[in-house]
Amino acid sequence: MSDNADDDELEQLRQQTDVGTRAQEATPSESSSDLEDAMVAMLDAVEGGETSKTLSVRDARLTALVRALEETDELEAVGTDLQDALGRDVAPEAIDRSEVLRLAVRLGLQEAAPDLLETARDAYGRHASEQF
Repeated sequence: MSDNADDDELEQLRQQTDVGTRAQEATPSESSSDLEDAMVAMLDAVEGGETSKTLSVRDARLTALVRALEETDELEAVGTDLQDALGRDVAPEAIDRSEVLRLAVRLGLQEAAPDLLETARDAYGRHASEQF
């Protein structure tokens, strides 16, 4: 084998064994999905104040359930159960209506669409890396 072929093989091996993140391995056009690209753009818009951080849900039954949990002082227990299911630990005093709804949506997405959450994590990471 020639020295040039050995050098090429060594370079290929180095590239295969370099430690790094997925975001470092490929450019956005090579690895990202349309959803990931849209999420990165939306994160910029939310942080820049162009898009609201608030989401609204119009659902009479869900409203009744969550407000009843508040009135019967069961909201914190439901929030703790959701945290446990997600493997999270947040102080009980941080559990309010918004936190319970955030946790419930995350758990639902984790159960129903785990690939979607992986895409979201990639988008969060890419957005963070582009800020520096």
